[in-house]
Amino acid sequence: MGFLGKLFGMEKDLPALDPASPGAKRIEQLKGPLEAFVGKLHDPVELIPAERAIYAFIGRPPDRFGIAWFEKDGVEHNLKTLVKAKGLTVLQQNTLSAHLRKAYEKHVNEPRFGVTIGGKKVKVIPSTGLEADLTKVIHEVD
Repeated sequence: MGFLGKLFGMEKDLPALDPASPGAKRIEQLKGPLEAFVGKLHDPVELIPAERAIYAFIGRPPDRFGIAWFEKDGVEHNLKTLVKAKGLTVLQQNTLSAHLRKAYEKHVNEPRFGVTIGGKKVKVIPSTGLEADLTKVIHEVD
């Protein structure tokens, strides 16, 4: 489906994420925090289950988006908390956003799967390449 399909809510269903997959197991480990997180959002969410964290693109990447992540402790982190922790300047924040956008665009053709979290349909991108790029951009920022 194209633009009109998405506009009228007729986007085709994604294949279900295999419950035995490593990504599904990571999501299950943080089910409580993810349900609370997804439940408070009105925008679409795309999860990237990674070894270090579960990353969540919020909104309509690569154009308009936010990002959050949950490390193994289940605590929500996002750009605001990262900016505060690292003391990033506006220029550094803009550079960080540009790198996140590029990482997403680089992996736009990766397979997507569907899961239901907290009663909402969520996309999952179990991509080791996107995982590596996000880890580098977020956790190695100076």
